[in-house]
Amino acid sequence: MLGKIITFNKATNEGKILGEDQEAYDFHIGEWLSDKNINVGQAVYYDVEEGEARNIVIDELLSSKYILHLKIDVSIAE
Repeated sequence: MLGKIITFNKATNEGKILGEDQEAYDFHIGEWLSDKNINVGQAVYYDVEEGEARNIVIDELLSSKYILHLKIDVSIAE
């Protein structure tokens, strides 16, 4: 999903992401996969698991860099 950082508390290492679906998802810094700092207003891609944001990466296109995110779901038909 695409969203943006709406809060981040450096003391607790926790924050919230507002998704395109207008839902707010909690996250912990342990889910931050970028080597750049977390900033409020930053656009990010993330997964949602158990109602929380996971596997968070910065949307590099908004930073004038190009990155491709590819997610493939594979299932076996019986």
